[in-house]
Amino acid sequence: MKYKYSFVIPCYNEELTVNNVVSNICDMFSDSLVVVVDDGSKDKSINEIEKIKVNNLHLIKLEKNMGKGFALRKGLDYVIDKSEIVIFTDADNEILLKDLSLIRKSYENNEYSVIFGSRFLDMGIKEKLNMGIHRFIANSFLTKFANFVYKQQLTDMETAVKSFKTEIGKKLNLKSDRFEIEPEIVKEISHLNIKIFEIPIDYKPRTTLEGKKISTKDGFYTLKFLFRSLINYH
Repeated sequence: MKYKYSFVIPCYNEELTVNNVVSNICDMFSDSLVVVVDDGSKDKSINEIEKIKVNNLHLIKLEKNMGKGFALRKGLDYVIDKSEIVIFTDADNEILLKDLSLIRKSYENNEYSVIFGSRFLDMGIKEKLNMGIHRFIANSFLTKFANFVYKQQLTDMETAVKSFKTEIGKKLNLKSDRFEIEPEIVKEISHLNIKIFEIPIDYKPRTTLEGKKISTKDGFYTLKFLFRSLINYH
């Protein structure tokens, strides 16, 4: 069976949120293939996923933690020939279902090949402060750097909500295992001379105590990737 849409959801130690996120996506988008890639979780995430009994859900279990990039690539490999459009999102309940629906509608109404959900297009000062001004500044800097290197006009390069037609996905030479997958996706799409379209999404940020995974170290890895691209990109 060929699906119009698929969702790929990486998961690492999200036992408190993954059941709610995945079951809601499976229910609301019952015509879509939903693939969860458990990245070697050490908590009860897999148990929570296995409680969900629906036909459109597929679980990929990684024996050990390999990194978000690896998990995304494994999910993409699974859906690449099973759907026309893939939408990536996270298992942390920071993204709203209505925004995933908006991504789908944007494909129905337009001829876009790649759509990202941007947390910052309509974000006001209050929302930026809630996110953490240091995180906003870091995201803004990395996005501007990526725009300079890859000749895009993004407002949110590190968004969890990325999507593209699987015919595009087949042309992407993705290799990153960690959070560098974010700029690598932009890099590979830019190599194909494709403009990335953004739509605004809402965002409910968590704190580190609430389970936020990305850290300053991941930001440095991303920066290193962008510097390498600046030297080698053409």
